[in-house]
Amino acid sequence: MTSEIFFTNRKEGAATPDISYVVTLYQKLSFLPFLCAGLEAQRGGMRAEFIFIDDGSSDGTPEALRERIASWPEVLIIRQRNTGPAPALNRGLALARGRYIKPMDGDDILLPWASEYLLKAILSTSSGASLAKCDKEQTYLPEATNPTMVWALSTPQNLSFKAETLLTRSLRRAQSSPSHWLFEAALLPRIKGSDPGVFIQDYSLELEIALNSQVAICTAAMLMTPASAPGRLSDNEGQILHDINLALLRFLRRHPELPAKLRRFALQRAVQRAASWAFRRGGANLLHPLSLLRAPAALGLLKPDLALQKQVCDVFRATHPIRLMPGGDEA
Repeated sequence: MTSEIFFTNRKEGAATPDISYVVTLYQKLSFLPFLCAGLEAQRGGMRAEFIFIDDGSSDGTPEALRERIASWPEVLIIRQRNTGPAPALNRGLALARGRYIKPMDGDDILLPWASEYLLKAILSTSSGASLAKCDKEQTYLPEATNPTMVWALSTPQNLSFKAETLLTRSLRRAQSSPSHWLFEAALLPRIKGSDPGVFIQDYSLELEIALNSQVAICTAAMLMTPASAPGRLSDNEGQILHDINLALLRFLRRHPELPAKLRRFALQRAVQRAASWAFRRGGANLLHPLSLLRAPAALGLLKPDLALQKQVCDVFRATHPIRLMPGGDEA
């Protein structure tokens, strides 16, 4: 199996959806009641389509999902062999037909007002943004028996946001996950989706969006994440930091037009991230090769080539199991 339509009731010629919810799933059976309750509760009266990409689950996720949402309008479920979060998200983005894209991880819950608030933040004439993101989140207990009760104590706050350029902050570190975002579909031809050479999808997509758009940052909580989710990527710190450095070096090579100041700052962050890991996990000292890269990085003498990429990524592979993607070590 490479990629197949598992279920669809999408209608050809239907009106363009306001929002395409693009959800990536892998072994998320126990989280489906929470995910679906949040999607079904969205307010604002927007026309929606729902695109689910199951990335090779073996726990019955696609079958249970089909049973749960078969009556929803405009649903597409794609089942594919396990290729990783980035290719799964890109597959969903390519199929989206809405004016706005709302990516979702399969174990998160959207609070009922989330889509409406995020859309209002983008449409405000004072924001000039193509992306809205929420800065706050809450947690829920996956053991809860009634999904709609997990947000019972949450109340919508007054919508407030600030518009800013995200790129410098993103070059420093990843700011959020796709579940926090809503963005204009018109961005897709420029951002091209997540970097397929990086396993985790979040950071490479964030960098491209940050380069191509202003962001409206919403101050209200609009999202709930599970307090525990065995096997989730966010528990593998080594994979996360490896993929941040890998995505960053590949991003810098794709965009040689970035100002020298920003490129220097980004490479300093990559070296610092790798050197700190070597000290904490590998017993490195001040003469470690990564420590010796700090001064050249600060002086702007480094280039984001494959040799540097290897240095700032291999340190994580030395201590943790890291899932790599085909082509990730290529220019």
